[in-house]
Amino acid sequence: MTRNRRCHLPVLILLLSLSGLGRNAAAGQDWSLPTADGGRVSYAASLQQGPVLISFWATWCRPCRKELPHLEALAEQYEGRLTVMAVNTDGPKAVAKVLPIVQAEGLDHVVVAMDTAADLQERLHVGSIPFLVLFDRQGNEVYRHIGYKEGDELELAARVKALLETAAPAVSVRAPSSAGVATASDRFEYSYDTDTRREIVENWLDVAYTFGNLRTGILLNSRAPSEEGVRENKIAHRFVSFDRGDFNVRAGHFYGLFGRGLIFNAYEDRTVRIDTRLDGLIVSGHGPRWRATAFSGTPLAREVDIRGLDGQYELPGLLRLGVSGLTFRPDDYVAPDGKVNREWAAGVRASRHFSGGDFYVEGAWKNRYDFLADTGTYDQSYGNAFYGNLNLYHGPWSVSWETMDYDHFAVLDRADGKTTLNRPPALARELTWTLLNRAPHNLNPDNEQGNNLDVIYHAGPWDLSATGAHLENQAGATVYDLAYGEVKRDTGGPWAWRGGFAYQENEGRRQTVVGELIWRKSPAVSWTLQAEQQHVRLGGGPGFSLGAYDVQWFKLELETPPHWALVAMLETNNKYPEQRGPSEKEGPFPAGQVTYTFSDGGNFNIWFGQRQEGFLCSGGVCKFEPAFTGVEMYGTFRY
Repeated sequence: MTRNRRCHLPVLILLLSLSGLGRNAAAGQDWSLPTADGGRVSYAASLQQGPVLISFWATWCRPCRKELPHLEALAEQYEGRLTVMAVNTDGPKAVAKVLPIVQAEGLDHVVVAMDTAADLQERLHVGSIPFLVLFDRQGNEVYRHIGYKEGDELELAARVKALLETAAPAVSVRAPSSAGVATASDRFEYSYDTDTRREIVENWLDVAYTFGNLRTGILLNSRAPSEEGVRENKIAHRFVSFDRGDFNVRAGHFYGLFGRGLIFNAYEDRTVRIDTRLDGLIVSGHGPRWRATAFSGTPLAREVDIRGLDGQYELPGLLRLGVSGLTFRPDDYVAPDGKVNREWAAGVRASRHFSGGDFYVEGAWKNRYDFLADTGTYDQSYGNAFYGNLNLYHGPWSVSWETMDYDHFAVLDRADGKTTLNRPPALARELTWTLLNRAPHNLNPDNEQGNNLDVIYHAGPWDLSATGAHLENQAGATVYDLAYGEVKRDTGGPWAWRGGFAYQENEGRRQTVVGELIWRKSPAVSWTLQAEQQHVRLGGGPGFSLGAYDVQWFKLELETPPHWALVAMLETNNKYPEQRGPSEKEGPFPAGQVTYTFSDGGNFNIWFGQRQEGFLCSGGVCKFEPAFTGVEMYGTFRY
């Protein structure tokens, strides 16, 4: 049945698109998002007050963090005339750290919205961040920009000033019309390895059409071949949705998130090749104090019919309460007695924002059926999970504490062939330095517990932060330790710097020293020098007998906003042959990158040189990348 639904939906999309001509597309743009402080922001209501500037950012994105103070300055300067939304894109792994950063950096005039489930990112075709869009009060898109370079804020300020000071309609990049609005983005990747002579060509063309309250779209994925060696052209995603602001129904492919992902988080991350989307129907609605979502769908790689329900209600002045549930029958389950036994997962959560802080707690339970070959029967077992977060603020100080305990809590393993359908928060952070992510930790929702503590101090030009994490399995054995401290000074003048030190233990011990120096030669020219040194002692057992080595990583970057960025990189190490991976060369590893940013919100990148093997990680999931020598081209075009 699922296969037939996949065949007919593209035809339905085409028919609906044709039938929608002549309707007002602007009416379908009434979306809303929760805010970091527990409120909610509406796009349509914001437009009634004036133009709206939306910027997407994440806690781990260094250019995003550099852009935030400039957004705050704009929001303060044009308070009451311009709404500035800083839309956070962090997943469950780091969402608890958003409000402490907001409080510490004094973002008092920016509306910090949360797009944890990536709903708005999909609507606006946001691929990489930072990405910003400026709308006039009629909802016309008049400016967009991808990335952030030192000095980009000057052009943004000029655009905002011109928009607010002229009475004439702005020249729009994309304006609503009575016939509807078509949007498209094209993301491509090409690589050629000079050692293996292997080519990889992959392209994602994402097209959507909005007319009135209806929206439809498809994603065409071309692989000739992909990095997995697959050669095909296929419609990877397709959907039709009806959105009335307080009510939404969507048929086709969809993603979703319940709470902080303990029992359900369907998402896509092309970097690490994760796509746990479902194919089916999802319906959601909300009122002043309540929200509810229900769905029925099938994942990409398993013929499993899943039913889900989530509800939330706010008790005024007290708590925000939520309850979630999933049920499904595994595709590998064969009932010997003919009965249909279903697996299930359920969770409850509570949160509250109060003067000087906020907290969030969530607990969940699940069952599982395992076939016992020796008896020919099925054994039912249970799992449980707990996650808690407490944030406290006082003056320039912010403190954030997280705790977790996951025991046999992988929900529907291999939903996309390799990843579970749930994604509980992982407390092993992804930091903004290259070498600090060389020792990734994959979250194990079946056997992991631990704590994380962050302390942030922000006063004037000074920023100080410290992070500590300790993770262990249910038997009490350590699986990951982190201690990290950083200091930054930026007066807004020509010079800015930051430095830090980290200790990590994850299949060995790593001590890392990092530093960055920025010279703003002029508003149109800036130089950045970054240097990192890491001492690694391999092993994990007594004596660490596998030996030690050192790694150095350097970057020199020239930025000339709004278009060009030139980067030179060099990595060296003193590994002996037994410490190198099977595809790793002796080094050094030089590389360069040229980036050109287009005025319509796209970019084009050329990377060339050598890099050693390592891991790419996102949201607690990591993918191994072999060593590479050659050239890569990638980027995004927007229409």
